[in-house]
Amino acid sequence: MNARQQQDDAYQICVRCVMDTSDPEITFDEHGVCSHCHYFDEFVRPQWHPNEHGRQELERIVDTIRTERAQYEYDCIIGLSGGIDSSYLAYLVRELGLRPLVVHIDTGWNSELAVQNIEAIVKKLGYDLYTHVVDWEEMRALQLAFFKAGVANQDTPQDHAIFAGLYRFAVQNKIRYVFSGSNYATESILPNSWGYSAMDARQIKGIYKRHGDGTKLRSFPFVSFFQYHFYYPYVKRMTVVRPLNFLPYNKELAISTLESELGWKYYGGKHYESRFTKFFQGYYLPVRFGYDKRRAHM
Repeated sequence: MNARQQQDDAYQICVRCVMDTSDPEITFDEHGVCSHCHYFDEFVRPQWHPNEHGRQELERIVDTIRTERAQYEYDCIIGLSGGIDSSYLAYLVRELGLRPLVVHIDTGWNSELAVQNIEAIVKKLGYDLYTHVVDWEEMRALQLAFFKAGVANQDTPQDHAIFAGLYRFAVQNKIRYVFSGSNYATESILPNSWGYSAMDARQIKGIYKRHGDGTKLRSFPFVSFFQYHFYYPYVKRMTVVRPLNFLPYNKELAISTLESELGWKYYGGKHYESRFTKFFQGYYLPVRFGYDKRRAHM
């Protein structure tokens, strides 16, 4: 039974948030509050401090980084897509007085506005930008294989390449602090049933072995289980910092700031800076599976 069939049979929506039975694993308590809300209250809220306490903790982290990286050219590395979260992160990092190396992983699906936003941000803030272009034929072959496999998370090839490319470049440049725009304010809920981790290289290679067209994946950036879980965090001591979780992060205010300060332009929806993700989230998921990711992002 897919999500659309389940909705028709016994539709229910949470009385507190907008999550509903399009998530086949959702449950509700006697008051109609869903399992996602209970998860948020138990596991997310206790470690989310978008207040003065959070700001003080962020300042402590920044001071530590400044001291440790004083003799280096860059304090941290950030991935920039041209979207709201990563763009505001780039702005905030400058406000914090840090010296980031900005990396953009070009998977071949940038919207025109995304490219313009990246150029405007780098120019206005005076950042150094490194762009890694993923081989188009390899990306295309992988994405076609995923379509043939019919899995829910069609963004896996892009997401995997972006993570792997960013971390490889960080290691090459001996930068262990990765600043991320991911945040609890807009991304605290994502049903497990709506997809699968993009960090499983074995799944990617398995799908390609079964459904691929034979194109050799000679340069596609993969990250192994060992690298993701052990090498980067323990051997290279990579540390991910998510500044947006330490401050009151409001998407509308962030957009207003970016527009007025950096000449940034909005592109119409969360992650729609990628033309592929716009199609994937706006059409493929709701039509094929009945999943509307806007519910999880509200």
